[in-house]
Amino acid sequence: MKLAARTPSILIIDDDLGFVFWLGQLFNEIGYRTIPALNPKDALALAGDLNRGVDLLVANPGLRGTAGLIRILSRVKRPKIILIVDAAATVNPRLRGDAILDRPSGWGPVSQPEWRQKISRILTDIGIRAAS
Repeated sequence: MKLAARTPSILIIDDDLGFVFWLGQLFNEIGYRTIPALNPKDALALAGDLNRGVDLLVANPGLRGTAGLIRILSRVKRPKIILIVDAAATVNPRLRGDAILDRPSGWGPVSQPEWRQKISRILTDIGIRAAS
């Protein structure tokens, strides 16, 4: 798939490598460019390579350094933020996102079409659109 020049950049940060790539693949399939990272420090290095900033940050708020990364990214261009949360997790009340994405729980099968729809709905709600 050839992505348009103004395709939004989505930075995905989570310490579960499999989840990061699975989620990234879903975003790619619906037309977005994703940048995977396992922690905020790596994400900052990757974001620094982008000369126009990050349009959307999808991050696990439980990772140490997430709040600092959000502050740094916001200096260039405040990205929209989706926080990835586990059902039992509590989110730092100082971290504010534009949307919450509940991580699949358990070892049961996860429906990719259902997740694509969920992601598309969230992106529309927060005003992120893929280039046509």
